[in-house]
Amino acid sequence: MFGREQLQKGGELFFYLLKNQIIPLSDTLAYDFINNPDIQEIVKTMAEQGGLRVFETRENIHMVSKGDDSIFATSYTQMKSKYKKLERKKHFYLANIIICIYLAEVDKEKNIRLRWEEEGITYYALENLITNQLESWKKRLDEEEGFSEDWGIAIEEIYDIWVNDFSISKQSKTGEIEVQRTRDNRFSFIHEALRPLADQNLIIDNTMELKILPKNELYERLDRLYHRQERYDEIMKLIASTKEEEANAQADQD
Repeated sequence: MFGREQLQKGGELFFYLLKNQIIPLSDTLAYDFINNPDIQEIVKTMAEQGGLRVFETRENIHMVSKGDDSIFATSYTQMKSKYKKLERKKHFYLANIIICIYLAEVDKEKNIRLRWEEEGITYYALENLITNQLESWKKRLDEEEGFSEDWGIAIEEIYDIWVNDFSISKQSKTGEIEVQRTRDNRFSFIHEALRPLADQNLIIDNTMELKILPKNELYERLDRLYHRQERYDEIMKLIASTKEEEANAQADQD
């Protein structure tokens, strides 16, 4: 049986995690979680009841939704109200693919991860990766019956809006590319697509230098959560195979 003080501390930590999603182990509440098994059990039990998962790493404690079984899972309607550029479901689908393409680029061996953390990926490079990926998938869709259905990706729709609805990003009169206050261009949509990662402090979206830097917290999520999901593994393999095919085709041309 838990005491009143333990229940109070456990509840305080649960709602603190619910609000912040990630807290460093240096936080005083995190100290109670790590060093008091009863408080840890209280927090994890409360999370389980809400369809949430709590896990700790060497540096942080994370709280994440389990997805469809969670009362805290974010629906498309909720996403649309928070992220205004996700006007229709096909925008939501495209945003998810952009996140996957970004993750496929940074989810590498540890020595490469350090380079990404320091240098980041530019908007220009990410736009090129997205375009090449969608062009390749559209070609396969035209050649392989059932390709879109087999992978569960609305390729026709997301290819159409990326190519036809969003213009190539251009400099303004000041010589800058504004991604936060503009619409209907590729950079502005990349910015919007990655906002869920930025809002959870998993990346640094440097809109001045047009770079996206992964944080250690993102790699903690990848290692402890995403790598255990079959769907994530499937999509990463599909993206990797597409890049490999492009590299082989380029080598043949050279």
